[in-house]
Amino acid sequence: MKTNLFFILVALFVTTFSLQAQDETLEELQAMLAEKEGIKKTIDEEMADLDKRIKAFPGWTKGLGGTLGLNFSGTNNWFANDVAKVAARGFGLSLSGYANYNEANAKYFWNNTLNVSVANANSKSDNDGDEKFDEGENSNENLTTSASLFIINSLGGYQLFSTVYASAAANYQTTVANFNDPGQFTLSAGLTWKPINDLVAYVHPLAFQKTFPGGDYSSATGAVYGATYAAEIYPGVKWTSALDGFYSYGGDDEATPALTRSQLSNWTWQNGFSVADVFKGIGLGLNVGLRKNEQLGLAKGSSDPGTIQMIYNLGLSYAL
Repeated sequence: MKTNLFFILVALFVTTFSLQAQDETLEELQAMLAEKEGIKKTIDEEMADLDKRIKAFPGWTKGLGGTLGLNFSGTNNWFANDVAKVAARGFGLSLSGYANYNEANAKYFWNNTLNVSVANANSKSDNDGDEKFDEGENSNENLTTSASLFIINSLGGYQLFSTVYASAAANYQTTVANFNDPGQFTLSAGLTWKPINDLVAYVHPLAFQKTFPGGDYSSATGAVYGATYAAEIYPGVKWTSALDGFYSYGGDDEATPALTRSQLSNWTWQNGFSVADVFKGIGLGLNVGLRKNEQLGLAKGSSDPGTIQMIYNLGLSYAL
């Protein structure tokens, strides 16, 4: 009798649970999910606002982030290709950091940024069909390419009125592999506009750009312009952008061949996008660097020295 009663109670429990589960419709579950997503969005927006307000406080604010991209690919006996055996590998690394100081009464500021990008690729192909990759620098079965960019910028200013500051800047650009060969160091002075904490724009009509190591490279006087922007454009998605430009006031008739004003002018524009915390603090990052520097192209013997150069990296990102 007790055994029968036990089974009856179990059956009633299972039946009641099943009926309750069936009471939840698809629409109700979707509504519950939408409610939770709305709560999460609100929390993300509040956290972004708190982060912005913290950065607006006087004193130092610092940050460092990086993106690492890796690529491995290859074929073996893939007869649809002209070369059936190919192996390729590559990596890209981008680092960006900043250290900014804001005075308590907003009378002066000092912004410092560092940007480094490195891209390297190595490919091997069995051109002669002997099932081996020939080694050696002169082998046509090996190809290694690399590109890099190193930029450090320092901008300081004293408030004249409202959002306008008298300012001075120092900027140095080179490559990682061939450090300072070439390299460009620029000193400038003028005005800076800071309408919001996330945006800084400057125009410096007094500037001198020294190009190292000399020889085939010319230095020039001119004007500097640029802007930096960093903000969360969508919850969890950050965008950083930095533009640095130099406008030469004249050419160099003593160079061989002579260089015009436009050939001595140059600009570099870097953009970084990151999606935060995709997995345990690790996100996704995309960094794209664009540059136009005709003088460097001429020195390297490029057939199209005025073309826009590009370096990019897509991979995993992490921020400190």
